[in-house]
Amino acid sequence: MNPKYQKVCSEIEKTEKKISDLQTQLKELNEKKTEIENLEIVNTVRAMVMDKDQVMAFLAAMKDGGTQSKTKKTEELENE
Repeated sequence: MNPKYQKVCSEIEKTEKKISDLQTQLKELNEKKTEIENLEIVNTVRAMVMDKDQVMAFLAAMKDGGTQSKTKKTEELENE
C-alpha cells in the first residue's frame, strides 16, 4: 500500500484512541463532580440540625417555590 495512506490510517487510529481515552476521563470527572456535589448537599442538610419531618417540610417548601414561600407545616415546625 501507499506509505502516505498507511501513515494517515495510523494517525486516525491514534487520534481515535486519544478521543476514547479523553471521553472516559471526562465521564469519570463528571461522576466525581456529581459525587462531590451530592456530598456537599448532604453535609449542608446535616448542618441544619433538623429532624426528618423538618427536612421533608423544608424540601417540600423548596420544591413548591423556594425559600420565599413557606408551607403551613414548615411554619408550624419552626414555631415548635
